[in-house]
Amino acid sequence: MTPLIRDVGLFGSNLRVRSVGWGLLLSMVMMSAAVRSEPTSEPGPLVRCFAAPSAAVPPFVGGRFDPRPGETIALVGGSRWVEESREGTFETLLHLAYPDRDFRVRSLSWQGDSVYAQSRPHFFYTAIGDDKPGSVPDQRERVIPGIIVAEFGRMESLDGRERLPEFVAAYELMVTAWLKLTPRIVLVSPPPFFAGGPAASLVEERNRVLASYSKAIADLAKRHGCLHADLFKALDPAKAGLSRDGVALSAAGQKAASLALGASLGFGIPASVLDSAEAEPLRQAVQKRHLLWQQYYRPTNWAFLFGDRQHVPSSRDHLDEKHRWFVEEMGRLPGMLSAADADITRLAREASH
Repeated sequence: MTPLIRDVGLFGSNLRVRSVGWGLLLSMVMMSAAVRSEPTSEPGPLVRCFAAPSAAVPPFVGGRFDPRPGETIALVGGSRWVEESREGTFETLLHLAYPDRDFRVRSLSWQGDSVYAQSRPHFFYTAIGDDKPGSVPDQRERVIPGIIVAEFGRMESLDGRERLPEFVAAYELMVTAWLKLTPRIVLVSPPPFFAGGPAASLVEERNRVLASYSKAIADLAKRHGCLHADLFKALDPAKAGLSRDGVALSAAGQKAASLALGASLGFGIPASVLDSAEAEPLRQAVQKRHLLWQQYYRPTNWAFLFGDRQHVPSSRDHLDEKHRWFVEEMGRLPGMLSAADADITRLAREASH
């Protein structure tokens, strides 16, 4: 099997990882002893995917969450946000609450992301690309953040209280880097662990540790002038049906988390409105746009697009080797995304009347 190459950004350095499969890759990511560090001048993936705004972004007025017209809301986190973005519940709530703002939502979440490491394909949003002849660096548009909503800390808390200072230090590096782009940042304390699954007997101790991480996140937000939303206190760990296995949220759990997050940020939308027939076309449009975004943010066959196999014949037109048809196709997606965002805005306005 061809070795996989992944870029694991430790927020200021990158690691090149070679493995023979996903299982071993994930194990190597989790075990620092198995990874060879290669420091570079490139920032981590959750910084270099952003572009600086052309003008200074104003802070939230009065500490109140309030999207500005036309801005982009970036969602950052691990597996829970990947699943939430796929469902589109939180974004649907946002558009129902602010139907006239014409903002965009982009999920930059990735399975396994933590404050310590973010695994990405090699040359993912790097300024310097592969050095083989004919190769080019990543040419995709970067996200210009108006608001960044970030959720970390749940899986990191499994390391115990002894690593809490390290968690805070790593998260603070993230927040400090993001503040250079926008002051409009929301730090979310993650949901609790739930009473179920193979580790049900550990849930009380896990939540005691997670409570300390949640408080540290609230303190970090206060220290840097960020908003804080608390899902740890909002969801009941003893309530049945919110989790599939005690850790991963069920569909009902994701919905409850989205409703609680909206209420925490001051735009509580009743579940009856979210579930209404009027809101369903909006939710479907959000899901459709998210699929387009995933094709742009997480394209398949990365190595042939901007990775280390751009030089091979299969990466080029069979009649004209100078023609990069894959790159050309990728260049059409921003226009398709803009059209999909316009549909979402239209449907949000229709649903609100």
